Amino acid sequence: MKKNDEVIYDAKFWRPDINEDIVLHKAHFSNYGFDKHVHEDYTIGLITEGRMDAFVDGGKQELNKSTIITINPDETHACQTKHSKGYTHYSIYLKPNFVKKLEEENFNKQELYFSSGIFQNEYLANRLINILKLNESNQSTKIDFECEVVNTINSLFENNSKIKQVPNFTSHDNMINRAKEYINDNLSFDLQLGDISDELDISKYHFLRLFKEKTFLSPHSYLMIKRIEKSKQLLQKGESLINTAHMCGFNDQSHLNRRFKLATGITPGNYKKFFH
Repeated sequence: MKKNDEVIYDAKFWRPDINEDIVLHKAHFSNYGFDKHVHEDYTIGLITEGRMDAFVDGGKQELNKSTIITINPDETHACQTKHSKGYTHYSIYLKPNFVKKLEEENFNKQELYFSSGIFQNEYLANRLINILKLNESNQSTKIDFECEVVNTINSLFENNSKIKQVPNFTSHDNMINRAKEYINDNLSFDLQLGDISDELDISKYHFLRLFKEKTFLSPHSYLMIKRIEKSKQLLQKGESLINTAHMCGFNDQSHLNRRFKLATGITPGNYKKFFH
């Protein structure tokens, strides 16, 4: 996260009444941004004011109001304000279960993923923004919102998706996937670099270089990001801060607070209030 003395970051999260598998987010940034990270959900981002610099699809991009940002689970991305005035944006987080249901109903049960992280379509962007604004201000009925959001997301997948193929993994790809699985299975433990490299039977220096080359993240950064993602899930369910800290491998509640705010811009306590 990069910032200076004139940082402005105002954010809110909410879950529409229709479905617990969708989380909505609105934020305004000025001189503020997030370093490379991943989410466990499918993420759709929309800019309503200003411009932003983003790291998407493995490179830097400048985005505007006609851009729809589409990120698959576990895809590395980042964002930063482009100008001093900052930008305002919405995010839609779709849990994999929600996308799976769409696929089963509309795409012959084929598993889809977004084919590009940047999709330029002013019509769909404006349609999604209007849907979100109406829901945010409680001006749409549940059925209106559900029909509109499902139809629009279907259109997005129809125009910006590929059928997920059985990947032809290299030995290095397999190694990184095993490392990710090991990290996810051991979030509550005080992991060391050697713990992971020993599991893979390679030197920790070779593993460190390979992991960053494949994911754009250090193993430590990935571990912290996944701990934050798990803490979000627990807080959305109403778990206490102290239990969340313990279950996610943070030293204490203060450690959770510091890391959570660095990753999201708000404290875990404030995050939890949006859902309860």
